[in-house]
Amino acid sequence: MDNAFIAKEFKWDCRSLRPRQRLLSRVVERVLKLQLAPLSFCWENANVEARMNVFHLVSQTAFYRVPGDVVEIGCNSGEMSIVIRKVLDTYAPHKTLHVYDSFEGLPEPAGDDSSNGIYKSGDMSASRRVLVGRFEQLGLDLPHIHQGWFEDTIPSQMPDQISFAYIDADLYSSTKHVLPHVYARLSPGAICAFGVYYDETVFRRDETWDTFKSPGVKRATDEFFADKPESVSVLYANEYSNGYFRKSLDEA
Repeated sequence: MDNAFIAKEFKWDCRSLRPRQRLLSRVVERVLKLQLAPLSFCWENANVEARMNVFHLVSQTAFYRVPGDVVEIGCNSGEMSIVIRKVLDTYAPHKTLHVYDSFEGLPEPAGDDSSNGIYKSGDMSASRRVLVGRFEQLGLDLPHIHQGWFEDTIPSQMPDQISFAYIDADLYSSTKHVLPHVYARLSPGAICAFGVYYDETVFRRDETWDTFKSPGVKRATDEFFADKPESVSVLYANEYSNGYFRKSLDEA
């Protein structure tokens, strides 16, 4: 299937500058007397590379008919949900897409999340209305929306079998709560991807903001996989690093 929609239907490709952005870049260069890279602004929560990663991962599980439905935990305003739904419509329209979010942003960080000093209560807030509006604008069937804190919706509102999962929980506590329940429901050969998984031993980015690294996510994930047959691999996504693992086929 074509994947050009990833760049054209929303402003996900932040390097495609609009005329006003080009003008602002020229003004800044003249004022500061410096030769700068063109200034680009993107108001979405991830970039085109992250969307491409998920496009290919979901396509794999759908094309190879891995059994189970699809879950996105931390769907925000539905940007990644649209990528997933479009792939499913082509390869597996019978699958149900379940999305989970408080639509109130993050809970109050505690413990290690608090000591990291990266996030605060309400960060990453999104509107359910925006998510619904985006799906309607594109003529896509709405996902099954589970609104509430993860502790209230997971695992009680999860499908019994999962073929693809996307976890974007930001915090150590949230990832630690969600991951065991997702893992237990993944079919053999299923894929689970992480919105952020930053491993500086694989690819170090000193200039990347801490909010693009979410150290609590890696810590919770590494702890969980310490005694598992799988391991998480890093996927380059420009200023982000995604992660993913494939559920072992030994359980088939």
